[in-house]
Amino acid sequence: MEKTKVSDYEAVVATVSKYTDGCKEGKSQIMKPAFKENALMYGYLNGDYFNGSIEALYGAVDALGPAPESKVRIDVLAIEGTAAAVRVTLENWHGLAFTDFHNLIKEDGQWKIVAKVFHQYLRWSI
Repeated sequence: MEKTKVSDYEAVVATVSKYTDGCKEGKSQIMKPAFKENALMYGYLNGDYFNGSIEALYGAVDALGPAPESKVRIDVLAIEGTAAAVRVTLENWHGLAFTDFHNLIKEDGQWKIVAKVFHQYLRWSI
């Protein structure tokens, strides 16, 4: 097994940054290239369990619009060969806060998010 290269870390962060930039800009077309077309999403939204297509995220981002005051932190938790795990902390996205865990796969030399598991903080103040 080869050592993970800095370029892989940079590429993973760049991929996940498309997601966070799309959230801030309120435009799903910015984030879509970061995800596989069949990516899935799981978590609790306003206390209700959600599981389904990433298309639901795209709809929410477009409907809610820009959130330039959002704060974001991206932590690469692990990269092993062609698999990666990333934690995203998203604060003040339309008054909401989330922690996401993104799983990525490297396919044909490109990193793509295949799954997003999230936790929404119901008691979070700006």
